[in-house]
Amino acid sequence: MKILQFTILVLIFTKSPVSSKRHLKHPSLSSTSANPTNSDVHTLYKARRKSSSPRPNIILILTDDQDKDLGSLQFMPKLARHLGEEGATYQHGYVSTPMCCPSRSSLLTGLYVHNHHVYTNNDNCSSPYWVENHEKRTFATYLQQSGYHTAYYGKYLNKYTGHHVPPGWDQWHGLVRNSRFYNFTINSNGVLKQHGDDYARDYLPDIITNKTLQLISRSTISSSPFMAVLSYPGPHGPEDAAPQYQDMFHNVTTHHTPAYDFAPNPDKQWILRHTEKMLPIHRSFTDLLMTKRLQTLQSVDSAVEKIVQRLADTGQLDNTYIFYTSDHGYHLGQFGLVKGKAFPFEFDTHVPFLVRGPGIPPRSVRDQPVLNIDLAPTFLDIAGLEKPPHMDGKSILPTFRKPDKKLRDAFLIERGKMTFERYSVVSQEERGVLEDENVSFFSKNHLSLTERLSVECNKPRYQSPCSLNQKWVCKKKGDGSLKIIRCKNKQGLKSSRMKYSNCHCSIGEKFGWKNDRSDKRGMKKNRTKLNLFSLTRRARSILTSQGDTSMFDDIAHEEMKEVDYLVEDIDEEIRGLHILNNITKPTGCVLSRKDKVCQQKMTDEDPSTWITSRSTIKHQIQQLRAQLNELKQIRKYLRLKRPVKEKEQGTRRHMKSGGSSSPFREPGAEVCVCDEVQNNEVVKQHLKEERNGRRREKKMERLLRKERKRMKADKKNQRKSKKQDHCKVDVKMNCFSHDNNHWQTAPLWTEGPFCACTNSNNNTYWCVRNINTTHNYLYCEYVTGMITYFDLNVDPFQLRNLLYTVPDSQLNFMHQQVTHLRTFSGEKRFLERKQRKLRLKKNKLRQKSLRKQGMRSTKLRRG
Repeated sequence: MKILQFTILVLIFTKSPVSSKRHLKHPSLSSTSANPTNSDVHTLYKARRKSSSPRPNIILILTDDQDKDLGSLQFMPKLARHLGEEGATYQHGYVSTPMCCPSRSSLLTGLYVHNHHVYTNNDNCSSPYWVENHEKRTFATYLQQSGYHTAYYGKYLNKYTGHHVPPGWDQWHGLVRNSRFYNFTINSNGVLKQHGDDYARDYLPDIITNKTLQLISRSTISSSPFMAVLSYPGPHGPEDAAPQYQDMFHNVTTHHTPAYDFAPNPDKQWILRHTEKMLPIHRSFTDLLMTKRLQTLQSVDSAVEKIVQRLADTGQLDNTYIFYTSDHGYHLGQFGLVKGKAFPFEFDTHVPFLVRGPGIPPRSVRDQPVLNIDLAPTFLDIAGLEKPPHMDGKSILPTFRKPDKKLRDAFLIERGKMTFERYSVVSQEERGVLEDENVSFFSKNHLSLTERLSVECNKPRYQSPCSLNQKWVCKKKGDGSLKIIRCKNKQGLKSSRMKYSNCHCSIGEKFGWKNDRSDKRGMKKNRTKLNLFSLTRRARSILTSQGDTSMFDDIAHEEMKEVDYLVEDIDEEIRGLHILNNITKPTGCVLSRKDKVCQQKMTDEDPSTWITSRSTIKHQIQQLRAQLNELKQIRKYLRLKRPVKEKEQGTRRHMKSGGSSSPFREPGAEVCVCDEVQNNEVVKQHLKEERNGRRREKKMERLLRKERKRMKADKKNQRKSKKQDHCKVDVKMNCFSHDNNHWQTAPLWTEGPFCACTNSNNNTYWCVRNINTTHNYLYCEYVTGMITYFDLNVDPFQLRNLLYTVPDSQLNFMHQQVTHLRTFSGEKRFLERKQRKLRLKKNKLRQKSLRKQGMRSTKLRRG
């Protein structure tokens, strides 16, 4: 199980979707469209009717943020009476992305988010890319082409500026920006109109309802059917209910589901692992917010009854399909999240879905999973139009008359724009390794010299000014380009050894000399570099080329330096063991320059002890030699992998057998007694202390960088706190604040300010939701590498992640489902089928020609 899960994680991170920038460069399907100079043709294909029979009217009633699992439908009796009892209720209505703008974009185009690229409420929402590539291919353009009179009332997309009228709409009354009830601007057929806070004139839900009633009345004198979208702002914030409903639904607690305040959740994604139980003020807020949400829905409930009554009065009710749904669900306290959406759980993705119209039996229930991307192809199917080949959704029209018609088993739920590549870069940035300007470098196969320098110069090891024991530093040239040069006035390893050498002796000498440290000037003037140990690194090569490529001669210097330290440590151990091989403590022998003097006769009395000790030391020497050889090979490999070969400043000096390792005696030196073992240990100890000091310094530098980053973040938070000092925002979370001045209509909040965090930037996921007669599960893969599995047959509120109970075969199957769905494209599927048909046709023609040739040859032989 663990191996399979690890394999899936590797596959997830290696099959990262392309970044949004690449999506924007992707050529749109509009290349196959008609000439753009024709204002009536903006679409991929020409809308063609499948039959000439009379076509029904279509009305879509769309709410904003309406839940299904928290019980909002229980408080809409008129909706239940006119649509539920007179039509079909789809028990499994879902959205493919539980966020406003992505979900609405999918509803309009019939595309998954990964195909229209509107990933969040900000990213690409009503952007120039959307306007140019996808706004021209909504269901409205096709219906308008085929002769429908189209109308849109209310909220459109979160970032809609009102500076244009989207194509495909004969009547356009689109709300500018996000949902509002008062004090808003509407683009009314190309004219921006301001509204104030007077209920009789400016309340947006009533404006939408009244304009729809006018449309229905006018349609009686027209031979064309109509299609209208009624996009209500409720129950979205600021939750301003009509005055007549402001005293209703106090103390409602239907939102207190088993998942309510179920926190923390260590088995779920990052944001839920860091979300604690709500405070009492948070719980009070969820209760009041539920009340206000239900109050705003009463205007929608009343509108349903008015619209049905107007259709009946004008004789159009039996020829009109009325759809009711929401752009996504909502949560209030579930898993400790005070409010919001954007999660893959039922409370955010499960939405109301009701339909009434011709051929739909009253009080019927459908169990097929239906999605927001199914609405566009369904509308076209109702209008008698062929489904455009690029749409991902399916028409649910066949299920109206065939309740058991199979539609699908599994579908995709996706959210967020962060790719695995981007997440890995951001994660490294948090550790202080990379900067934002280097993100694009890591998507390239090869980097230029300038890009390599830019990446390397951001690393702490090359920062200016040079610190103690830093050997390389990044500098800017006069023209602004970067270069890597050596730090000046740095002593190497040999000078360190000379510094700590107490006594310099030739082999066999009892007396040597040591420097007189009082005469430092004389020492610096006459000092000769020593080679005290046979394995000590010789004079290192330096950069001689002045070209740009020489800057990378020693990019791996730090790594080689660490290897050299290990080589020296092992060499010291071997030398020490060689000495111990002759001076074994258990035997009581002491090594002198001439002979060995034993103070005890343990060698005679207990020869096995001496043999054991000697064998142990020999074995240790062999092990250390093996390690030394491996490290030498590593050092050799690192040197060979340098971009440019080093040029040595001088030749290596090798010690000859029987030669003297002591240099010319310097002036200002004094005689000392030679003790090679003690001198060796002193040098070794000093070198170790120096290396440990360098390591401590590097560690301190890392801690200082981390502390500076933390202080910078604290300052940023303090600036935010000045604006809302009651809300301390976490930089990794999306938080909101609320105070007594937030709501302007009753019931008002009076319990004071508070802050709550509702989402995180890394809450990007791809999930497969499977619903059929045997299975009912939610399997998700997060950009962070987290995997979750919930079996809704046994855990309908998704309280526990049951991933570790899933067999490997099922886990592999679900991963394949996600991999397939997250790249699914109706356009690609259409082209693949078309190519397959062409290949079959060519094969048939080839076989037919071969048969004809065979028949001719047979006739010729017979003739």
